[in-house]
Amino acid sequence: MLVYVRNQNGNPLMPCKPAKARKLLRAGKAKVVNRCPFTLQLLWDCEENVQGVTVGIDKGSHVTGFCAVAAKRGEILMSGEIHHRRDIKEKMENRRVNRRNRRNRKWYRKERFLNRASSKRSGRLPPSIKANVEEVIRVVQKIPLPISRVVIEDVQVDIARLNNPDLVGKAYQQSNRLDENLSLATLIRDHLTCQCCQAQHVPLEAHHIVWRENQGKDSISNLITVCRKCHRHIHKTGKSGEVLLKTGEMVRGMSGKLDPRFAAQRTMVGKAYLYETLGQMARVEKVFGYQTSAYRKSLNLPKSHDIDALCVATLETGEAKRHARHNFYTIGFRHRQTRRQYHDLPRPFIGRVRYQVNAQLAGFRKGDVVRVKGKWVKQINSIYSSGYLAFARVKGEPNAAKPKDCQLLVRGQTVIWGKAS
Repeated sequence: MLVYVRNQNGNPLMPCKPAKARKLLRAGKAKVVNRCPFTLQLLWDCEENVQGVTVGIDKGSHVTGFCAVAAKRGEILMSGEIHHRRDIKEKMENRRVNRRNRRNRKWYRKERFLNRASSKRSGRLPPSIKANVEEVIRVVQKIPLPISRVVIEDVQVDIARLNNPDLVGKAYQQSNRLDENLSLATLIRDHLTCQCCQAQHVPLEAHHIVWRENQGKDSISNLITVCRKCHRHIHKTGKSGEVLLKTGEMVRGMSGKLDPRFAAQRTMVGKAYLYETLGQMARVEKVFGYQTSAYRKSLNLPKSHDIDALCVATLETGEAKRHARHNFYTIGFRHRQTRRQYHDLPRPFIGRVRYQVNAQLAGFRKGDVVRVKGKWVKQINSIYSSGYLAFARVKGEPNAAKPKDCQLLVRGQTVIWGKAS
């Protein structure tokens, strides 16, 4: 077990043993500034002679593993898993619906167009991807160790070859678009011939194999040239996702949900922002997944996110110690209090009255860490209208309490550190 230490000016130092931390607290030479991870701050300005600390990051879409290792000894100073938020997209959809409903209620509002330029600016990341990347950055910034190097497992995906496994050599440079107009490019590719009846010199149209109402992609790989008669026949008697050609061959399209490029591009985008931001804190290096896998197998270590991060951090030096989870943390995220405004039903001569949904009670807010009845340390999960503060349900511990029975320890934070038992 380790206790993390900061200097008087807030700079992180190397951690110490619990016995030394108790001596510093008893002598009045340090104070507690954080309970999880347990961190002390010295009350005098000491020399900052620290060792280098390498942080390995195994980046994932749902869970990211990290491991901080002493550069010289290879000792694991801290490890853990970052569990990313999964509700960003749903909240953005809800916000969009609420915004549209609000605008529909404002019938007197003057029409405006192209007024969302900030969402179309160059280099903008989608909110879900940006939140995923920034959660890693925020955790690294809060690690109470003198970080000198960050090593990240880089994932390189050949997106072009996902769509065509036979690509080699110059084929990578050949465009599948024969014209800037997608429909015209489809017609040129199919030699201005209906692919169902082989008719020529008739009005031709580009048909989505996976229909757009079924989330078919606007891609040339999901388009096929058909005549107007065949087009009507397909939509009347056919099935979304497949088209039967005159030769008897069945052609299948590409859905936006099933497109392998979609998942690959989510992995690739945002990496430059992550590397650039972490590079302002420490030196950033990259290793590849196959290197991490081979190194982990040579050490006979099981597969997990924090162990992969350990292998990423020690791949260059080869000084990996026996893996232990004495200083292992599980990190989650709590969103701040919503800014959404609630209103009750319209009242006569008053209109819609605004109200707030249990934002706070007697000075306590969601996420605050409190001591209940001088015995249990709990975190407030919600505030009941009955005047009780609610906590996570643990057998043998209270799941709710009155504010008068609670003592505030730490104000609620958006980054939640949990010590693994």
